[in-house]
Amino acid sequence: MFKNKFKFGIIAATALVMTFTACKKDDDDVPDADENELITRVSLKFTNAANASDVATVTWTDPDGDGGIAPSIGTLSLKPNTTYNFEVSEVLNETTTGDGRNVLAEINNESDEHLWVYKPLAASLLTITRTDKDKNNFEIGIKGRAVTGAAATGTLQTILRHQPGAKNGTETPGSTDFDATFPVRVQ
Repeated sequence: MFKNKFKFGIIAATALVMTFTACKKDDDDVPDADENELITRVSLKFTNAANASDVATVTWTDPDGDGGIAPSIGTLSLKPNTTYNFEVSEVLNETTTGDGRNVLAEINNESDEHLWVYKPLAASLLTITRTDKDKNNFEIGIKGRAVTGAAATGTLQTILRHQPGAKNGTETPGSTDFDATFPVRVQ
């Protein structure tokens, strides 16, 4: 009788382990941290749609990467009630040289794996529309249109999502390559 209970216990434990192993979530849609881009400089360029000589550029830099010295973040100054064409004009990894330095080129080549997300606060500060698309017809966000509201101050959170094999047009899948909040003055 003891032998039967012992065998039953081993069989039950084995079945339990196999059940939990079989139900383990498959994380293939989330990139490993090693796949994320190392970014030390991002610049955004806003060109007035009615006056091409009216250009505003804002830059975020963090030369030593995550940790260490805090990043330097510029302030974006735009005119009220104005339409701007914008682009991500520079994305660099300044800790290296050669091809690995220009991260924007890699993002362009892998546009079906990346999504730029823009979150103005207050929402009335400006409206952002991404105008570029990848090969699957999902927005990329390297280029777009920004329309400012009335004179005000606020922020623009700018996020680069890394979504290999999972990009679906939303911010949710994947991991974050870059996340910075720029102060914004509309005046």
